[in-house]
Order: sequence, then structure tokens, then C-alpha cells
Amino acid sequence: MRNTEKDELEMAQRRERMLSEGFRLFAEKGIEAVSMQDVANACNLGVATLYRYYNTKLALVIAIGVRQWEDYGAYVLSKCKENRTDKMTAAEEFGFSLDFYIDLYRNHSDLLHFNQNFNNYVQHEGATKEQMAPYVSAVGAFAKFFRSIYEKAASDGTMRTELPVEKMFTSTAHIMLAVAVRYAHGLLYSGENAEKLTEEFLLLKHMILKEFTVEK
Repeated sequence: MRNTEKDELEMAQRRERMLSEGFRLFAEKGIEAVSMQDVANACNLGVATLYRYYNTKLALVIAIGVRQWEDYGAYVLSKCKENRTDKMTAAEEFGFSLDFYIDLYRNHSDLLHFNQNFNNYVQHEGATKEQMAPYVSAVGAFAKFFRSIYEKAASDGTMRTELPVEKMFTSTAHIMLAVAVRYAHGLLYSGENAEKLTEEFLLLKHMILKEFTVEK
């Protein structure tokens, strides 16, 4: 292996460690409470090395956000292929898509913790539109996924399409994500166990399905 190839591999591995350790710390302790020195220490690197890759903490935080949502998007896509959502009706695929919000609560609470901190942090730091563009693109993939369901509904008639797709997606995403975050943070029904909260989440899912799907 040439030295340049070896150097590139080491750089990629180092960057991956920065992103994974940074995510772990930010999700556990909150973004504001973690310094660049903390991240460097967790990676067994000097802080100057970390700054060579990410010249500000904001740049690191955004890069982590992009990576996490891209990874989750890839997971969603793999599950769609595995379950042959292309063969589902729009209503069936919509119901399938809502299950991912429940999955976030049950299996990815660290991402929900990070994401709540992320929104507050980037606003506080005054992140520019240009800085946020990669993150918006990563999250925007989920809107495209919903739009494809909406377009299928226009053909098979199993969902209401008189409402603008943006309104349907935004309202659905905000409601489901807000509940997932509150459950993950113990802000709602803190005395209930996970199974009970999942039952309540499923009830919310069915209420949304009833609102937007067409009974035949």
C-alpha cells in the first residue's frame, strides 16, 4: 500500500472516531457541556489535531448531525427494501413510515437526545444557512421519502391528497417526533414503562392514520 493510501485510510479512521466519540459525548452530556478538549481526549488525540479536521465546535456538531441522520436514513431505506414497501399501498407505506418514529424512541434515544441539543445549539451559535446546508440535505431525505408516498397516494387513492404534501409531512413529523423526544427524555408519563409508552405511541399512530387515510 502506498503511503498516500495509508495516510488517507488513517485520516478516515480518525475522522470516524471523532464523529462517533463526539456523538456519544454530546448525546450523553449535552452539547454545551462538552468541550473540544473532551472530544479529543475521548479519541486519544491532541485537541490541535481535532481542530485540523473541524476548525470549530459548531463544524463538528453539524458534521455529527449529518452523519447520524444519513446513517439512520440508510437504515430506513434498508428496511423499506427488506419489507418491499414498493409493493405496498400508499396507506400501508405511510403506516410503515410512522413506525420509524417509534423505533427512534425505543432504539435510538441517543439520537433524540443529541438532536434536541443540536437544534438549540446551532440556533444559539448562529449557524448560517450555508453551514446548515449539509444537515438540511440529510434531514430532507425523509421529506422526499414522504413525498414519494404522497405521489403514490395520488394514484391508488388510499390516502387523502387534498392537503398540500408539505403540510401533511410537517404536521405528522412534528407530532410524532415531539412525542418520541418527550418519551425518550421522560417528560411524559415518567412513571410508565417502555411497553406502556409504546402502546400509547401506537395509538397516536393509528389516530394519524385515521386522519389521513381513506377507508374503502
